Amino acid sequence: MLTVRRAQRRFGRRVIFTDLDLDVPVGARVFLGGGNGSGKTTLLRCLSGTLTLSAGQATVSGHPVGSLPARRLTGVCLAPEQGLYEKLSARENVALVARLRLPRRAVRPAVARVESELDLTGYATVPVERCSAGMRARVSIARALVAEPALLLLDEPGRSLDERSRLLLWQALDRRPELTCVIASHLADDRSRCQSALTLPTAQ
Repeated sequence: MLTVRRAQRRFGRRVIFTDLDLDVPVGARVFLGGGNGSGKTTLLRCLSGTLTLSAGQATVSGHPVGSLPARRLTGVCLAPEQGLYEKLSARENVALVARLRLPRRAVRPAVARVESELDLTGYATVPVERCSAGMRARVSIARALVAEPALLLLDEPGRSLDERSRLLLWQALDRRPELTCVIASHLADDRSRCQSALTLPTAQ
């Protein structure tokens, strides 16, 4: 599903990661570990297509990352408290993504589903600018899930979530057994829920 071959990313002379190979089958969960500055977020950005690899290649179901087909297959939550439209409500933020990726008649039920799964219903009409960090994180995760992607990239999803909210997230993932996930995290509970792990060394 997700294939990475000899991937490298560098900024000037600083090598973030190099000669990275990864094969992730459909439905697998990969825990992405490593210390601060090891390149976890950079790798996820490369896999999402928002940052290009310096060398090597990566594909999603055979499509080069960053291509339109790959982007349509990928749900991304790289900055759980950022990237939201502050003046829009939680529901409007989620619906915006749904309208871009789903048939019109599928938008409302898809939004309702993720609102229910992540316990957003009671806050759906609240402007994001008035939401707590934890609520904003849930909205960001809902946006990543609403179009039912084949690949989900999560960067420290539990950073702003309390224990109950983290459980809601994992329950939502468990309802999608064919969803492939790459999850950057430092939490032992996240690691225990993944089938495999990739630990990045500190960037040179």
